[in-house]
Amino acid sequence: MNKFLTKFLLLVLLIFTQCKTINHKINITQKKVNNEIIIRSANDNKNRILRIQFPNEIILTNNSSIKYDLLTINYKYNNIPSNKNLNLGLYVNKNGTLKKVINNKIKKISSKDSLNFILYTRHFVDSTKLTQQQFKPYIEKMLRLNKDTLHIGTVSKFKQKHKELFEKLTKNDSISIRFLDKSKKSGLGKKITVAAEW
Repeated sequence: MNKFLTKFLLLVLLIFTQCKTINHKINITQKKVNNEIIIRSANDNKNRILRIQFPNEIILTNNSSIKYDLLTINYKYNNIPSNKNLNLGLYVNKNGTLKKVINNKIKKISSKDSLNFILYTRHFVDSTKLTQQQFKPYIEKMLRLNKDTLHIGTVSKFKQKHKELFEKLTKNDSISIRFLDKSKKSGLGKKITVAAEW
């Protein structure tokens, strides 16, 4: 019995240590960007904004002496049900141009190296009159230009103009990164979750 208990405790300690280790060895930083917010109107009603996409930069830094593989970067929206979660758009900046990244494709972080991604959220906008009223000038411009999407400035400017709406949409949102672990049958390793920072 003592042997079994000792092995069990060692196993728990090992798992706990590994979990803490990856958290300490991978540093996750979020940075404000000057990319513009994108809004999209509803297909069946051009007078209504359906979705707003906020850009942000996430930097993953590997402080360890070994390489890490990660699979996905996910965005968890606090204001919409998980079954309606459209996740995010993931990009890398190549000489000033955003190039789309396949989110469920393996990404490697070499020792003492970092990966930078630009992410675009996909927040749903409710159809209440109070919320939609805030988008009226943008809707008028979209109708005039006959467009279903529009770039409307940076997150910083939007926060100044629509502080309450921004907080309502992004409050308690989070970002999670799923790492891989070849030693496990599933191949999936630790998932690190951090609060979304704006």
